[in-house]
Amino acid sequence: MKKLVTLKNLVLLLIMSMTMTSCMDEDTAGSMTLSGQWTGDFGMYYNYEYRGKIYTFNSYDTDIVFYPDYNYATHGYGYEIDYYYEGPYNEMSFKFFWEINRGVIYLDYPGNSEYNTKIFDYSLSGYYFTGYFSNGSEPFRLKKLTDFYDWNYYSGYGDYYYFDDPYWNWGSYWSKSRGGGNEEMTDSAVTNSGKIVGRGNRFIK
Repeated sequence: MKKLVTLKNLVLLLIMSMTMTSCMDEDTAGSMTLSGQWTGDFGMYYNYEYRGKIYTFNSYDTDIVFYPDYNYATHGYGYEIDYYYEGPYNEMSFKFFWEINRGVIYLDYPGNSEYNTKIFDYSLSGYYFTGYFSNGSEPFRLKKLTDFYDWNYYSGYGDYYYFDDPYWNWGSYWSKSRGGGNEEMTDSAVTNSGKIVGRGNRFIK
């Protein structure tokens, strides 16, 4: 009887080990595909109060890059720039941390917790990245611009060069002033007389 119990435990441990290994392999493959630069509609918006009214401005154009903490890591950091074609700001940028754990992508934005989310039911390829944010009913869709594992690879030491673009900012967020861009917001000092009162993602309910 004791041998049967022991054998049963060994079988269970083997199954669990195989399942965990499979999840880790899938997470590694997913992180390798995710690492790189993407563009598309990521659903970002901000609410702006100006002269007693609140305006909502949507971004339909985002550039986002995912860096692994080291080669083949399933976690890392990244930068995001959201472009706006209306409103007092023409772009905003954010730093975030990411992780893939058991098939779920976690995004954490330091200082901007309203953007923190999980991504489920996603599809990753060398060309497109689609998925659903937590509590979201509409999928986002991004197109890949560059692959991290193809960036400036130099043989000899097997190191990958991370491109260091000064355009990306390490702060929690910054933005550039447009100085107008709306029929009711034509004052060049609009950014001094108004303020951002909220930010979020259209794909998250």
